Amino acid sequence: MKFYVSQLVETQKILPILKKYDVGLEVVQFANPYILDNRYEIMDIYKKELEDLYGNIDLIIHGPYADLCPGSRDSEIKRITKLRMDQAYEVANDLGAKKILYHNGYTPRTYTNVEWKKNAYDFWIEFLKGKNNKEIVIENVLDEDYELLDDLMKKINKNNFSVCIDIGHINAYSKISVEEWINALAYKLNHIHLHNNYKDKDSHYGIDKGSMNVISILNILNDINNDITVSLEITDLEQLKESLDILVEEGFVKLNIQK
Repeated sequence: MKFYVSQLVETQKILPILKKYDVGLEVVQFANPYILDNRYEIMDIYKKELEDLYGNIDLIIHGPYADLCPGSRDSEIKRITKLRMDQAYEVANDLGAKKILYHNGYTPRTYTNVEWKKNAYDFWIEFLKGKNNKEIVIENVLDEDYELLDDLMKKINKNNFSVCIDIGHINAYSKISVEEWINALAYKLNHIHLHNNYKDKDSHYGIDKGSMNVISILNILNDINNDITVSLEITDLEQLKESLDILVEEGFVKLNIQK
């Protein structure tokens, strides 16, 4: 099980963490449409910001999501959705990322399941054409259950197309337990977003600050597939460090050997 940290702060602030802990980096910056519009210039800047870690640390790219809707019935919205996602895929290739992550994009009760399933299937079939060199993972956000992701994975059935389960989103938005989600989607489970909350909102707290027993969940995941990757998506830098220290104590993360 390989751990990553989601970069939710400036690069200078995340570098000491990347040097201390044996973790990869999930890059969130290129989810921003302004950054995608200026991606060539900003990619060059970003590589320099990473200093000697660039090329020596595993990267995952978090794709764009704001205002995007893969299952839309509006052809223009789907066009823009594909454009932004294609731009992020280009970034992932340029930065040498192993995976790219996109949101499922479903807002409950805005579409019938029947229409969403058809629209989403058509979108992803078109999007995936020629994209075989990288793992593409789809994340639940507002999803109240796993039916739409399960249906999409079974219909697409492509080796490099799989699921990211965000356990914090499940805890905040779904009445179905995280364990049931994991069991239902285990056959396509590739990546995990790890953070905690008290079921009231999507707080992105540290792993010990919420109603979930995160260590128990990690043990379940490890038993299912120890090749799953896990990103800590924690907004507070101190809580991120505390969470990493807990994971070191529990044997999930190692410290880098200081030379």
